[in-house]
Amino acid sequence: MTGRSRIREGGGSTRYRIRRVDLSSLSRFGCVLGAVISSVPSVLLGCGGMFVLGGMLRLLESWERAEIHLLGQRIPIDVIALLNLESILRGLRMLDNLSWALFLFLVTLACGLGGLLFLVVGDLAGWIYNLVAGITGGLEVQLTEVDRPRGRRDTGKESASPERGPR
Repeated sequence: MTGRSRIREGGGSTRYRIRRVDLSSLSRFGCVLGAVISSVPSVLLGCGGMFVLGGMLRLLESWERAEIHLLGQRIPIDVIALLNLESILRGLRMLDNLSWALFLFLVTLACGLGGLLFLVVGDLAGWIYNLVAGITGGLEVQLTEVDRPRGRRDTGKESASPERGPR
């Protein structure tokens, strides 16, 4: 059984009760987890935004060179000027020139919003847990000591053990 932990023979189990969840650590964990989880959708959102921007720019630029064929004559029409869309076309060209900066901004914004969403939901869940645990006594967990897998060193970073208590 390489890489797996085994229950230590003769090792008893210890019961712990989780009476309270620290909201500051829950906030940090929720923010980082939300940013990591939302990173792939954020990249897709950024790519989608750049695709839409390029499509709108090509569409409006094609309207600059519109022609009407009437009685064998070609009559050029600038639909952009006719509809007073010059400022929109100028803005789209500026955003297209800043495409990588815009992409990074969209990805960063979406990751930040994902982290903020997980932070708020996690804190709300932690606050409700602390409220309910104060009334009911909290969750009880049963921990059993296990042997370390071969090849792993003791880093001394276990968060709680019956001998040392929580750090």
